Amino acid sequence: MRSVLGFVAGRYLLGLRRRTHVAAVSAISFGAMALGAAALVVTLALLEGFQSTIRAQLAEAGTHAELRPRVGRALPEGDWLARLRKRHPELEVRASAGGAVWCLGPDGAVPAELEAVDTLSRIEVNRVLAARLGVGAGSEITIASPRLVLTPLGPVPTRRRVVVGIVNPVQPGDDRAVVFAPVSVGAALLDLGAPRRVVLRAKDPRQAWRVASVVQGEVPEGVEVVSFAALNRPLLAALALERAMIGFGVALVMVVAALNLLCNLALLAAEKRADVALLTALGMTPSRVRRLFLLLGLGVGALGGVLGTALGGVAAEVLDRTHALPLPRGVFIVSHVPFRVTPASVAIVLTVSLVAALLASIAPARAASRRDVLEGLRYE
Repeated sequence: MRSVLGFVAGRYLLGLRRRTHVAAVSAISFGAMALGAAALVVTLALLEGFQSTIRAQLAEAGTHAELRPRVGRALPEGDWLARLRKRHPELEVRASAGGAVWCLGPDGAVPAELEAVDTLSRIEVNRVLAARLGVGAGSEITIASPRLVLTPLGPVPTRRRVVVGIVNPVQPGDDRAVVFAPVSVGAALLDLGAPRRVVLRAKDPRQAWRVASVVQGEVPEGVEVVSFAALNRPLLAALALERAMIGFGVALVMVVAALNLLCNLALLAAEKRADVALLTALGMTPSRVRRLFLLLGLGVGALGGVLGTALGGVAAEVLDRTHALPLPRGVFIVSHVPFRVTPASVAIVLTVSLVAALLASIAPARAASRRDVLEGLRYE
C-alpha cells in the first residue's frame, strides 16, 4: 500500500502541469520553502562565521582558566603551584599579585592596575592603558605607587621609570587599564605578598575549553578554578542569544512558506475531491487518504528544503572563499564577512523544513480524509 500511496502522490504532483492555477500555487510553495531554507542556511553560516572568529580570538588572546582564592585576597601558600607547572608543561602558568598605581605618559596620568607576574621579564600594557596614555612598544612611562618614601622635600610616592615592551590585546568587555611587570618591579612599588590569582593558558588555543577540567583536581581546597566559559560567560551568552533570535526571525520565512503550502494542499484537495472519493469507494481508508496528503506536503517541503539548503550552503561557501563582502580595515577583527556552514546548521534547517511541511499538511489531510464519498462523487 505504501507503493500505491507513493504512486498516487507522484501522479498528483506530475499532473499539476495540466492545471495551471494549481501548478502555479504549488511552484510558489516549493519556491518559498527553498528560499526560506536557503535564507536560513546563509544566516546561520554568517552568524557561525562571526561567532567562531570571536571565539577563536578569545582563545588566542584571552585567559583559558583562572585560579582565585575562595576566601580572602591571596592564594594558599605551599608548593602546589610548582607541582602544577611540573605536571602540565603544556600550560602557561602565570601567578600574579599587585594593586592600584598611577601611570604617567605623554598624555598625562592614568589610574591603572599593576600585576606583578612571576614569569615576566619586561613591561607589558594592555591596549586600554596604551590608548589612554598615547604610548606603544618602546615608549617610556612612569609608574607611581601609593607607597611613600621620605625625601628632603617630604614624603612622595614611589616611582619607577620603565620601557613598554609590548602592548597586549584586551578581552571583549574588559575596559580596565592594566600594566604587567616583573616581580622585581612590582616589589619595588607595592607590598605584593602571596599571589592573588593564577592565569592558565594552553599552548594550543583549541584546548582552551578543557584547561579548567584538567587542573580541577590538582589545586588545594581554598582555590577556585574559573573556566574559560565562566570567564567569558556574558559574551558567550550574548552570542548564543543573538544566534537564537536572528535564527528565529529568519525562520519566520519558513512559517510563511508553510502557510502557503497549506493553502496549496487545500486547493489540491478541492481539485482532487472526486479522485479521493473514487479511491475511497474502491477501498482506501480515511487514514490512508490522510497519509496521501501528508506525503504530498512532505514531498514539496522536503524537496524545497533540500534544494534550498544546498543552494544556501553553496552560496555561503562561495561568499566566504571569494571574500565577496569586504569589511572596513581597523573596524572589525576580520577583513571580510566570514561564513561557516556546519553540519548542525544543515540538520537544523532540514528539520525545520520537514516540521513546517508536516504541520502545514495536517489540516488539509484531515479535511480530505473526512470528506463524504457521495459528495465527492457528485462532482464527477
